Amino acid sequence: MATDLGGAKKDIEATRTDLEATKSKLERATGDMGVMSGLIAKNHDDLEELRRKGDRNYYEFTIQKSKTPQRVGPVQIALNKADQKKSKYTMTVLADDKSIEKKDKTAGEPVQFYVKGSARLAPYEIVVFEVGKNQINGYLATPKEASSAPAK
Repeated sequence: MATDLGGAKKDIEATRTDLEATKSKLERATGDMGVMSGLIAKNHDDLEELRRKGDRNYYEFTIQKSKTPQRVGPVQIALNKADQKKSKYTMTVLADDKSIEKKDKTAGEPVQFYVKGSARLAPYEIVVFEVGKNQINGYLATPKEASSAPAK
């Protein structure tokens, strides 16, 4: 009995250590969520409401599937693949002379990335409302200090 109890205590301690490590990793993984705007527009009317609040710059876009990227605010976006039935898409974002591929994203899912020069280190955020046949509609949200260009 004593050896079984000792073994159980070791297992409990190992599980406790594992849980603490997992909690630490989870806090780091959700770090971006803490600085996210917290508000995601699901359509053009919601986007207008966010614009009125004035917390961030918003750039609305419609991008066709193409090899050449289209300028959206301070970045460029190229649509690589669009699956209208599953509302999924793959795009390439060009910012800071870097190319960032975002694969198999879903409509309504915020896609975040960081750009140099952002004063508060807040992420840029792309949200796609609708995935059509070879096109996507959505918006880019940037921190106010990040761009001197006025919102459309």
